[in-house]
Amino acid sequence: MKLWQKIFLSSLCLIIVAINVISIVLLNNTHRLIIEREQSHAIREYEYFAASFANSAVYERLRSDRLFLSDDEIREIAEDIMAGRPKTQPAAIYDSDKQPIAESPIPELFSLDELERYVSTIGLASDSYNIRVFNCSDTRYMVVCSTLKIEDKSYLLLTASDVSEIFTLRSKQTAFVRQVGIISAAVISLILLITVILLLRPLSRLNTYTKAIAGGNYKIRIRKRGSREFRELAENMNIMADSIQSNAARLEKIAEDRQTFIANLAHEMKTPLTSILGFADLLRIKKNVSDSERAEYAGTIVEETKRLRSLSGKLMELIALGGTETEKKPVSIPGMIKDTETSLTPLLQKNSVSLSCDCEDITISADEELFKSLLYNIIENAVKASAIGQKIDIKAGMSDGNAVIAITDHGIGMSKEDAKKVFEPFYMVDKSRSRKAGGAGLGLALCVKIAQQHNAVLTLDSELGKGTTVYIIISGEECL
Repeated sequence: MKLWQKIFLSSLCLIIVAINVISIVLLNNTHRLIIEREQSHAIREYEYFAASFANSAVYERLRSDRLFLSDDEIREIAEDIMAGRPKTQPAAIYDSDKQPIAESPIPELFSLDELERYVSTIGLASDSYNIRVFNCSDTRYMVVCSTLKIEDKSYLLLTASDVSEIFTLRSKQTAFVRQVGIISAAVISLILLITVILLLRPLSRLNTYTKAIAGGNYKIRIRKRGSREFRELAENMNIMADSIQSNAARLEKIAEDRQTFIANLAHEMKTPLTSILGFADLLRIKKNVSDSERAEYAGTIVEETKRLRSLSGKLMELIALGGTETEKKPVSIPGMIKDTETSLTPLLQKNSVSLSCDCEDITISADEELFKSLLYNIIENAVKASAIGQKIDIKAGMSDGNAVIAITDHGIGMSKEDAKKVFEPFYMVDKSRSRKAGGAGLGLALCVKIAQQHNAVLTLDSELGKGTTVYIIISGEECL
């Protein structure tokens, strides 16, 4: 939907809603005032009827010179009064048991179940007026009901007045307002449509120029015409075109050179350097080093140095080229895990963490150095997440035709929200803890990329406070 259409429809809807709300409020207020006036009239009529009934009872008692009138005499007085009332003003008198002793000749009203329930809810001890409107045969009656005490007995009096004209008038007013609203909406929509089109015409011209600039024509400039706002917008767009034209070449060069994983190289170079530094440090601080230990440490340093040289080249190609052909060869998963454990020995000893391996003899087609880097990163993260004295379980086996490596720690774990983001570049669950441990939030992101090069996927199952399991699922096509 275009802008002018949105402005037109939203403005039209607001205007129509405002008109309807004002009309409804005025109609309801007028109707309420009329109802209140009719209620006052109905109460006065009820009071006149109640006074007539009470006075007739007193007159009859005085005339007969008796202290109390019998129920039959009260009934005769009620029937006499009811006979004198006009048919347009129905009324009823109920005894203390709420049984009618006299009613006006309008059986439709007094036979309503709703009216009977209404009368049954009124207490004889109440002296307030109970007013309610009933619908009877398309006629609306406003009923006033209250109690009256005569001869030490309580009676319930009810009067009704026809208020159908009030509701008929409201229906006519509502229909009239609806018709006026439709006509007003049509007129307003036409005026509003013309106004919106005229006001937004310069925007259409700006849109044409913008499309040309977006298409690569940076030489085009917009003429400053129209209102002040549109002239300012045209000037700003011209400035934008100048800036784009002058910096297009430089931005293209930067966009080509920048890769999301450019910082992974520095992270991965740290992995073998850590091992080299650890064994070199052992040679430096250990007083008594046997020839076999010296040869072992030196051999590990040499191997890790070769790994660093090979890995740096592989990663540079992987990052700079966005993926390259890996030099795969048959390698043993238990062998790679054992080599990785050897490289991690200083870190394991430093954190007093042990590894428990239960691996089947599985051979896969992989780039050994890259896959070792994948294992190294995951196990290193598991060590960092583990407490002193804990154990990391590594299992490898076949499942559904795929090779699966599961690396489980029993450390701090992570929440479900963190588990969803942990493979993103630069994301760290506990940033302060990760920085202290030398992390940069790049290891697992690179692991995902290495896994993709080996036709594998990484999944993670973690629970806060209970530990984490990382699954490396290698496609059966890579298994030998």
